[in-house]
Amino acid sequence: MREITGLGAFSEAASTIALTNTLHAIWLRDETGQLVAMGRLTGDGGCFAQITDIAVHPERQRQGLGREVMEGLMSWAEASLPEGCYISLIADPGAEHLYRRFGFAERFGMARSV
Repeated sequence: MREITGLGAFSEAASTIALTNTLHAIWLRDETGQLVAMGRLTGDGGCFAQITDIAVHPERQRQGLGREVMEGLMSWAEASLPEGCYISLIADPGAEHLYRRFGFAERFGMARSV
């Protein structure tokens, strides 16, 4: 799903480690079982968490699936993470409107890959 949505693919070894360390994930499938949307919440589960891997299949975009994924992740976060836990994300240009609906505000951030 990451590859077909332009997020880029990771190796199987890296993906296995990442999925093992997921706090909570949402995977939406259509009636045939095909994955159509996904998202994860990662982090230490106490002080910091990050929304990652929000992706909707190109043929299913603009149908509310991204909102559905975010609703599921944020419902879990509000019920399960301690008060004051800092939740962050990095939004691709054009996606920020979705995240603003869930209370996210723009801040300056920096990132790099190993």
